[in-house]
Amino acid sequence: MDDVFTRGYIHTDILGEQIVRERVVPWKQDVKNYLLIVATLVFFTLLFVWSRLEVLQMGYALSRANQVYENLVKESQCLRVEVASLKSPSRIEKLAKEKLGLINPTQGKIILIP
Repeated sequence: MDDVFTRGYIHTDILGEQIVRERVVPWKQDVKNYLLIVATLVFFTLLFVWSRLEVLQMGYALSRANQVYENLVKESQCLRVEVASLKSPSRIEKLAKEKLGLINPTQGKIILIP
């Protein structure tokens, strides 16, 4: 009998029969459920927006990194060309003759070491 009182209330109809009716859920409980649903939707919406912003920021960072990489590749190519031109034998010979006053040795000045 205690179970009946906790679940609902007892009502007697016109003929004197007892009818057990469920308690009506108060409107506060409905509001709690709706607020819980709305809060959950807002949470997931904010989570989605935050994730999209993170993806966007990572995209911008990746784009900047690619631009820096391309600039470094171009600079590397320029430096390789410059190194190749500085190492050229004709340039080194020209500098040796003009700035250092060196000359090609004559046949008698060459000594072969066995």
